[in-house]
Amino acid sequence: MRFREVFLVIVLILAGLVVYQVQTGHWNFDWDWGWGEDFGGFGREYAAEETRTIEAPLPPVIEVANGHGWVEVRGADQANVQLTFKKVAWRRTEEEAKDIADRLKYSLTAAEDKLVFTTNRDEFRKKNFETGFILTVPRTMIVRITNAYGVVRVEGVKEATVRNRHGELFAANIDGPCTLETSYEDLEAQKIQGECRIVNRHGDVRAVSVAGDLWVETSYARVRVEDAGQKADIRGSHVDVDARRVAGAVSVDTSYEKVLLSDVGPAVVTGHNMAVAAENVRGDLEVRTSYEAVRATGVQGGLLVEAHNSSVSAEGIGGDRISVNTSYENVALADFSAEITVVCRNGNVTLRPLDLAHGMDVRNEHGAIALAWPDGEAARLEAQSKGGAVRWGLPEKPDIEQTNGVSLVKAFTANAAAPLIYLSTRYDDIRIEPASRKF
Repeated sequence: MRFREVFLVIVLILAGLVVYQVQTGHWNFDWDWGWGEDFGGFGREYAAEETRTIEAPLPPVIEVANGHGWVEVRGADQANVQLTFKKVAWRRTEEEAKDIADRLKYSLTAAEDKLVFTTNRDEFRKKNFETGFILTVPRTMIVRITNAYGVVRVEGVKEATVRNRHGELFAANIDGPCTLETSYEDLEAQKIQGECRIVNRHGDVRAVSVAGDLWVETSYARVRVEDAGQKADIRGSHVDVDARRVAGAVSVDTSYEKVLLSDVGPAVVTGHNMAVAAENVRGDLEVRTSYEAVRATGVQGGLLVEAHNSSVSAEGIGGDRISVNTSYENVALADFSAEITVVCRNGNVTLRPLDLAHGMDVRNEHGAIALAWPDGEAARLEAQSKGGAVRWGLPEKPDIEQTNGVSLVKAFTANAAAPLIYLSTRYDDIRIEPASRKF
C-alpha cells in the first residue's frame, strides 16, 4: 500500500473517532482546548450554588432550558417552588474559574401560564462549564425540560416532557402523560399513570408500570417492558426486546436481535434476522422474520408465521387457525385443534394435533412430513409424495395405496362430511403413525 493510501486510511479513522466523540457528547467544539483546561481533566475547578423559593400562587407549568449540565425535578406536598442552581467552571487557575462561575446566572420568567428557567450560557465564548437545576415543586405541576449532555431526573409530578440531547434520563411517579427523549445513554420510566412516549438513540430503555399506552423507539440497544396497562408499540433497528405482562396488544418492529414476549395481549412481531420467543399470548400471534428461530407456547388465539430460513416450533395454540410459511429449517406443531396451513421447503414438518376436527393443508419440498394421528379420529386423508414414500402406520387399511412415480395414500374417504387432511411433499417421505407412538 502506498504512503498516500496509508495516510488516507489514518485520516478516515481519526475523523470517525472525532465524529463519534462529538455525537456521544464526550467532546464539544464549544470548549477551548488550547491550554488543556478542559481536555483530559486538566485545569482548575470552581463550584458554587444559589437557592431561591418562589411562593404561591404558581402557574400550572414549569419549563427548564439548560445546556451542559443536569436537571432534577421532584414533586412534593407543598405550594411553593424551591430552587437550587448549581454551577461548575474550569479554567487554568481557580481565580479564572471563580470569575466564570460568578458571572454564570440563571433567569426566571414568570407568566400566567408558566415559569421558565434558563441560563446566560450563550453570553460566554468558551463554554467549559456546567449548570444544574434542582427543583422541588408541587405535585400538580406540569414539567417541561430541555437539556444537553447531562443527567435528567423528574419524579412525582402531574405531567413530564423531557428532551435531553445526550445523557441518562429517569422519570417516575408521573400522574399523567409522559414524553421522554435522549440518546447514547440509558432511559428509564417507572410508574407512569398516563400514556408514555419514549425516543432514545443508541441507548437502552426500561419501562415499568406504565398504565397508559406505551410507545418506544430506539436503536442498537435493549428495550425492557414490564407491567404495561395498555398496548405497547416498540420499534427500532438492532433492538433486543423483552416485554412481560402487557395487558394490551404488543407491536414490535426490529432486526438482528432477539424478541421475547411473555404474558401479553395480541402480538405482531415484524423484522428480519431476529429470533422470536412468545409465551402466554392472550390473542393472535403474528411473526415475520428470517434466519432465526420462532418459538411459541400458550397462544390463546391463532398463529401466523411468515419466515425465511427459520425453524418454527409451536405448542398449545388455542385459536382455530395456524399458518406457517418457512424454508430450510424444520416446523414442529403440537397440542392444537385448528385449521392448519403449512408451506415448507428444505425442512421437515412434524404435526401432533389434539384432534382432527379441522382441515389440514401441508405442502413441503425436499423435506419429510410426520403426522401423529389422534386415537379415534376418522378425518379424510390424502397424502402423496413425488420421489418419496407414504408410510401408513395406522391399524385401519387405507382406501387407496399406490405407487407409480408418485406414492399416494387415501383413507377414510367415505366420511364425506369430515375435514380433509392433505399432505404433500417431494423427494422425501410422509409418515402417518398413531399419536401414542413416538416418531
